[in-house]
Amino acid sequence: MIPLLICSVIALAVILERAISLRKRRIIKPELVRLVQEIRDVGDVPVAFSKCQMVRGPFSNLIRHVLMNLHLSWEEKLHEIQIAGKEEAKTLERNLTILEGVAAIAPLLGLLGTILGLSEIFDVVAKRGLGEPKAFSYGIAQALRTTILGLAIAIPSIIASNFFDQRVDSLVHEMERLSTILLNKLYASKVRKEVPGRFGEVKLRDLPEER
Repeated sequence: MIPLLICSVIALAVILERAISLRKRRIIKPELVRLVQEIRDVGDVPVAFSKCQMVRGPFSNLIRHVLMNLHLSWEEKLHEIQIAGKEEAKTLERNLTILEGVAAIAPLLGLLGTILGLSEIFDVVAKRGLGEPKAFSYGIAQALRTTILGLAIAIPSIIASNFFDQRVDSLVHEMERLSTILLNKLYASKVRKEVPGRFGEVKLRDLPEER
C-alpha cells in the first residue's frame, strides 16, 4: 500500500503541474500573438526579435526561428519551423513520461500486493484450517484492496496522460500555424522589396478569363 500511495501522490503532483503549465495563455502568450498580427514587413524584424528576447517561452522560440536567417528559402524556413516545433513539443511533454510510468506500474503493484496477501492467507489456512470463514473472507477482501487501489490510480493517470498529449499536439499545431503566417508575411514583404512594383503591375486584362 505504501508504494501505491507514493504513486498516487506523484501522479497527482504531475497532473496539477501539467494542468497549470499547459494553459493556452501561458504557452501562446497574447502579446506574441499581437506581435505576429502587427508585423508587416522585414523592417519590423529587429523590434520583433527584441520582443521575443523579453517574452520567453516555446512560442517565442518558434518566432525567433522565423526571424533569423531570412536569406534561406521559404521551404527551408518552413522545415526549420517544423523541426523547432518538434523540439518544443518534447519540452512541453516533460513529466508526462512519469505519469505514463505511474499508470503502468500502479496496477502491477496492486496485483503484487494482492498475490502476497493471498499467499499469507493460504499459509494461515494451511496451518489452522478454515475454522473462521469470516476471517478468511475478510483477509481476501483486504488482499484485493491493493489491486483496486492500483487500478484507481492507473485509470485517471492514463486519462490525464492522453489528455495532456492531445493538449501538447494542439498547442504545437497552433504555434506552427501562427509562425507560418508570420513567415508568409515576411517573405511576401521580401519579394516586394526585391521586385518593386511587381505586384502593382498586374492588370485585370492580364488575368486568365474564367471558363
